[in-house]
Amino acid sequence: MVRIRVVAILGVCLLAASAALAEPTSPTGTVKLAYTGVDPAGAAYIWLDYNYSNAYYVGKYNTQLDLSYTPTGEGVDIYAAFPSGAMGTFCADMRQDAYSGWAVYEVYRPADAPIGGANPEDGMGEAKASDLRKLFFNYLYGGDDDVWTPDEAAAFQASVWEIIFEQESTYDVDSASDDKGSFYMSYYWAGSWISMANTWLSALSGYDDPDIGLRVLANDELQDYAITVPGLGGEPIPEPLTMLGVFAGVAGLGGYIRRRRMA
Repeated sequence: MVRIRVVAILGVCLLAASAALAEPTSPTGTVKLAYTGVDPAGAAYIWLDYNYSNAYYVGKYNTQLDLSYTPTGEGVDIYAAFPSGAMGTFCADMRQDAYSGWAVYEVYRPADAPIGGANPEDGMGEAKASDLRKLFFNYLYGGDDDVWTPDEAAAFQASVWEIIFEQESTYDVDSASDDKGSFYMSYYWAGSWISMANTWLSALSGYDDPDIGLRVLANDELQDYAITVPGLGGEPIPEPLTMLGVFAGVAGLGGYIRRRRMA
C-alpha cells in the first residue's frame, strides 16, 4: 500500500511538472514598432480559409522599433539585438492588417500566436510552431536575410504562411496542386518562388532547435510578425510561482517517504 501511495504522489508531481513546463508563458514582454514595407518581395493572389482573399506582397516585412520606448521583459533583449531599431521580420498573421504607425506589440512564443481577429484563441499550437522553427533553423537562422533575392524572400514568407494557416495535413502553396488545401497562392508577378517554397516545405524534417530565439511580436488589433532574436535563446520558462508549486510537491513527496520509513 505504501508503494502504491508513493507512486500515486510521484505521478501527481510529474503531471504538475509537465503541466508547468507546457503552460503558455505569453506574453513575455513588450516592444513598440511600426511597419515600414515589404522588401525584397514578390506578389501573389492568395486563397485563405478556402476562399479567395486578395493580392498581397510576399516577402520580408520590415519593421522599425521605437527607440524612445522603454521595452519590458524579453522586449529588452529584442532592443539589445537590434540597436538601430530596424528589423527584418515575416508576417505571421494574414487575418489582420499591417500598420505603419507606432503601436505596442507583445512578445509571444510561436505556439501561442497569431492573436486577435479571426485567429484561433489558442494560437497555431506546438506542432506548427515546431515546423516553423525548423523552417527558420534550416533556411534563415544564422544567415544574412538582408542580401536575399526577391524570390528567396517570397519563398520564405509563403512557407511561413503555409505552415501557420494550412488546415490540411500536407503543405503545398501551389494553386495548381490537385490538393490545394485551405491556404494556397498563385503568381501575381512572374517568379519561381512558389516551387522554391514547396521544396523547402518538403524538407522540414530537419533539427527543431528551440534555442534559435524564434518569437512572434503580436498585437490583438494588428498584423503579427515572426522573428528570430540573436542571443535570446530558447522558449520562455514557466512562471516562478508555477515552478514553486512543482518544487513544493516534490519536497512534500520526500517528506512523506521519510515519515513512512520512520514509522
